[in-house]
Order: sequence, then structure tokens, then C-alpha cells
Amino acid sequence: MVARESGKSDKTAAGPAGGGRSRSGTAKKPAASHDEIAVYQLQVITTILHILGNLRHSGMELLSEVELSYPQILVLYALLERGTLTVGELADQLKVSQGVVSRTVDRLVDKGLLDRVRDSSDRRVVNVTLSDEGRTHAIRMISYHAERLERQFSETSPSDREVFLKMLRQIDSGLDESLREEAGG
Repeated sequence: MVARESGKSDKTAAGPAGGGRSRSGTAKKPAASHDEIAVYQLQVITTILHILGNLRHSGMELLSEVELSYPQILVLYALLERGTLTVGELADQLKVSQGVVSRTVDRLVDKGLLDRVRDSSDRRVVNVTLSDEGRTHAIRMISYHAERLERQFSETSPSDREVFLKMLRQIDSGLDESLREEAGG
């Protein structure tokens, strides 16, 4: 059983709300009620936001060296992960408008953390890439945050870490698919 924040435990598969056995002989899990899912969703969302806030706050001494906003950090991380991108590709990656990304890129170029490079095959296309200083700073920030998470992950079993990452990827993929469907329909 998994304890919830409220102190209540989840119903077991053999519980009164639709428990029993399936034709294959395995225990059937009762369907979660709409209210249970709503509470769970709120707990997940607030926990994710709290973790992001902790990560952002934990890197403040690194951030104070260069004075970066949260959107600027996200741009650095996206470019570190994906490499050279256009402003449009960055906007798609970060799920924000091109205008927001363009202004953020301008500020990061002014700070010497990004470079704009014209595409050699199409001069109309401007690519954005990390400068050497930007790459160094982004790697330092990622390393700092990884060190902060190391203890929590080392105290978690490999199978739990695998399940956690799989669930995060499923959620991310599902949200991406929903956004694509909304944009197309």
C-alpha cells in the first residue's frame, strides 16, 4: 500500500470497490473515482512545481554570477540538450511563443552566453547556439542540480528509479500528443 499525504492509504485490489479476480486469475484493480484522480493530479502538479522551485532556488549562488531568469535558464538547458536550434525550434521545445524566446535570446546574446549564426545554406535562417561561456555555465548549473539530486536518487532502488523515469516520459509524451492534437484540431 502507498501512503498518501493525507495519511490515508490506497485501496487494495481486493477492496470492496470492485475488487475480485479477473478471468486470468489476477486481482483486478478498482477504477479510481474522478475525485481521487483530481486529488492525485493536484498532488502531482504541486509536487513537480515545488521540485522545480527547489532546483531553481538551490542554484542561486551559480545564478548570481551571471544573473539569469528562469526562462533564460530553460533556453540554456534546451540548447545544451538539443544543440543548435532556430528561435522557432526553441519556442516549440519550450512551449512558449517565438516572441518570448526571441527576447530571451537577445538578453543571453548580450550576456555573452549565446551566439546567433546565419545558416550557410539559407541566409534567412538564424541559428542559436551556446557560446563557450554559455556551454560552461549551463554544464555547471546542470552538474550542480545533479549533485543536489544524487542523494535522493541513490537512496531509491534502481527499479523505482526506472519506474519513475518511465512515468515521467509517459506523462511528457502524453502531454506532447495532447498539445499536437489541440494545435491540429
